[in-house]
Amino acid sequence: MLVDIHAHIQFDIFAADEADIITRSKNEGVYIVAPSTKLTTSRKAVNFARKHKGLVFAAVGLHPLYVNGALYDPHEEIDPQTASVSGEEYDVPIWRPLAEDPSVVALGEIGLDYIKRLAVGHEERRRQEEILRRQLQLALDVQKPVILHCRDGEVAGVKRNAHDDMLAIIAEYVPQGLRGVSHCFSGNKVQAEEYMRLGFGLSFTGLVTYNGAWDKIIAGAPLEMLFTETDSPYLTPVPHRGERNEPAYVRFVAEHIAKVKGLSLERVSRQTAFNATMLFGLSI
Repeated sequence: MLVDIHAHIQFDIFAADEADIITRSKNEGVYIVAPSTKLTTSRKAVNFARKHKGLVFAAVGLHPLYVNGALYDPHEEIDPQTASVSGEEYDVPIWRPLAEDPSVVALGEIGLDYIKRLAVGHEERRRQEEILRRQLQLALDVQKPVILHCRDGEVAGVKRNAHDDMLAIIAEYVPQGLRGVSHCFSGNKVQAEEYMRLGFGLSFTGLVTYNGAWDKIIAGAPLEMLFTETDSPYLTPVPHRGERNEPAYVRFVAEHIAKVKGLSLERVSRQTAFNATMLFGLSI
């Protein structure tokens, strides 16, 4: 049994062969948490989790790249004419019913993103933090964990470390009971240790199968703090790199973790699935 804690299975790119993807996930013993990026994909995630109850669980949230303006990703919504970027203001009364839905196990993906190509300025960074804080508070209010997105880059043309900013923010909420995981962890060893000290897990994608930058962190981290994910349809692992990613491929992430830590795949699968079950309260 494996848990892919981060697969955007509700995105339009999967619509044409949804049944096949679900079948392959079942055959591989993979359970799925489907995080969201905006209001439309959050609603889709809830509907998808209801449709595939027991196999798929939803997470709802406003991704930082949708806070400051219109961003169109054809993976999410194939038709640009009908694509929506609703929810940029993050009106809590609109989002609360989604967060409270029984099929929703977390708020995510939420966070900070300073990617250079979007030329994030000081005001944009401030808005990202403001929306992040609203979502962290809602997570506390509904007593659900969070799935964090965090990407370094530049703010107003100056390099800025998003993980340092994120750690400072979540440290304020942890004493109130905030729990969660850093999805597609991209930070350094010191930051990894601080996330874990705060009780946050580290999740890894297929990126680790072709980039060894995080092997030392994986090797040194307690298995009890690690999670597996695909970030489907992105970051496809070796040996399927170049193809569209899907939840069944989370096995290759688990295999890499097992290799780095000198453990059996069975042990890594069992422990990471247990970690996900405990954090998200999954009934699997």
